Amino acid sequence: MRMIERNFEIETTAARRPVPTFLARVRTAVFGFFRAWRNHRMVNRLNELDDHQLLDMGLRRSDVHAVRAASFFSDAGLHLTLASRERARRHLRAGRLD
Repeated sequence: MRMIERNFEIETTAARRPVPTFLARVRTAVFGFFRAWRNHRMVNRLNELDDHQLLDMGLRRSDVHAVRAASFFSDAGLHLTLASRERARRHLRAGRLD
């Protein structure tokens, strides 16, 4: 039996991430707050739509109310996307073509 010799060189400097500076942390926090504020505004605009328009997007009024009741910093887009996809999946499994 032969043994094949292999050398693995791991680049450790590329794996290290630099420690974020104070300014980078502040910038990340400001961007996070701005993103949450913008998402909150979009959810308020969704609340202005009628039920037929919401249903065209795969949403219901209860989905929008659930997002509005959630925390300010929760990801509203993710919640609404998951709700819409789950509703579409159930719709297709039922064999409805409308």
